[in-house]
Amino acid sequence: MCPTVWHKLDKYDLLAVGAVLGLSLLHAFHFNHVCDDAFISFRYADNLVRGDGLVFNPGQYVMGYSNLLWVLLLAAMQVVGIEPIAAGKLMGTLLAWGTLVRVYAYLRETYEDRLPALAATSLLAAWGTFAMWIFGGLEGPLLAFLLLGGVLEAMRIGPDSGRGNYLKLGLWFGFAALTRPEAVFYSLPVAFWLLVRDRGRKRVTGVIGSLTIAWLCYAGFAAWAFFYYGDPLANSYYAKMHSLSLALLARGWDITWWFLRGYLGVPLLIVLAWAAATRLRPNSPGWFPLSIIAAFVVFFLRVGGDALVYYRMWMWTLPMFALLAGEALGHLLTSPWRHRRAAAVAVVTLGLAATLQHSFFGREIGRLRRDDQFVRNAAAISDALREAGRPLLVAANNVGAIAYGSNQAFVDMLGLNDRHIARAPGKEVGIPAHESHDGSYVLDRKPDLIFYGMPRLHGEPVSPQRAIEAGYPSDHDLMQDPRFQRSYGFTHLRVEDGRYAPVFARRPEP
Repeated sequence: MCPTVWHKLDKYDLLAVGAVLGLSLLHAFHFNHVCDDAFISFRYADNLVRGDGLVFNPGQYVMGYSNLLWVLLLAAMQVVGIEPIAAGKLMGTLLAWGTLVRVYAYLRETYEDRLPALAATSLLAAWGTFAMWIFGGLEGPLLAFLLLGGVLEAMRIGPDSGRGNYLKLGLWFGFAALTRPEAVFYSLPVAFWLLVRDRGRKRVTGVIGSLTIAWLCYAGFAAWAFFYYGDPLANSYYAKMHSLSLALLARGWDITWWFLRGYLGVPLLIVLAWAAATRLRPNSPGWFPLSIIAAFVVFFLRVGGDALVYYRMWMWTLPMFALLAGEALGHLLTSPWRHRRAAAVAVVTLGLAATLQHSFFGREIGRLRRDDQFVRNAAAISDALREAGRPLLVAANNVGAIAYGSNQAFVDMLGLNDRHIARAPGKEVGIPAHESHDGSYVLDRKPDLIFYGMPRLHGEPVSPQRAIEAGYPSDHDLMQDPRFQRSYGFTHLRVEDGRYAPVFARRPEP
């Protein structure tokens, strides 16, 4: 929180902030979901603490994560006795609260009326995307906090700002780049708008210095990654990326449209309201958060979107939408219109209702609950694998919870944690992050067990036909290879509660 705002805060501000923080936590508990992909980060952190290094499988140096700073924080929490799942929830809560407090503080400092600050933070807490990923276990809360810090620092830089302000600006984006490497590119549009506002020599020198700091952080990460893993880019980049195509852009737009439609167009309405309120004046501070949103949309379309529930990547932009909403309300409340306050309250009420509805209705809540069940099933299967009594090599597609809990070696058939599969040819645009495959390579590794499709549990043994009803390209590869039918037999793994997991086990060699 900026020190200059402290004198403005009274008991009503403290009550308002406390209420928003409490409601955000209740909202997070409503979802109470840890995603399967988060367990990949947990496994890297756990192996680091165990002394095996930042690896998914001990001895195999592949960077199957793209959130270094988050993984290191998880490992640090584990060193002091907080296990990764609890650590992810704790850090997610504190970082989300920090984001809410900083949005409130900035808007309260900017406007005499507390309504813009209260409305913007309430709206942010009401987003299901923001609330769900508080406990989600991935780096979203950290990246949202860091990008917000960079934007707020840029918004406060004026003609008299010294080197320290530009140093802090560079560090905000530098740490963001250590959290997700592509975040370093968000420093560019922010630097552009700083130069638009003032092109004096002091500003140019300061902007260049801040960019240098941010990009040195990224360069340091890339150099370390090349030394440690043999590649400056995360392996997940190769597993997920496609050449630019209309099919890829169309998929990214479809997922963007789901996001907009799920929240009844509120994100777009916020941008339009801000544009109308400010008349797009070049000196409006809202250009900074808007430039982050625009840069994110370009990136999101380029990668073809993200498949995780509640629009995981969009969480990083939500504080930017909150800042735009706060500025639009601030302009409305300072207008000469007689009924401005009643109109502001009505708009805020409708906005909150439109965002909150998505936490209880619609396609995403159904997907979320199915994912909940999958993670619970994967955890139960992992217990059975851990109790197998011998080291196993297991091939699976969804390798988060099942690998983290089992402590067995895994072949990641989707390639996120496998260098060869991530770079294998023949990948086509499909479900994001589920397109990489090389069944021949998987069979060459001779895994002891192969889980087809998503690892599942049934109340009784099922037929092979039912077990292979749905699969990924990686599974179809296996079925087309005669070695699979010859070397693997269909069976079941029985878990502690009496349910059965269909699996293919390698037959003993003659």
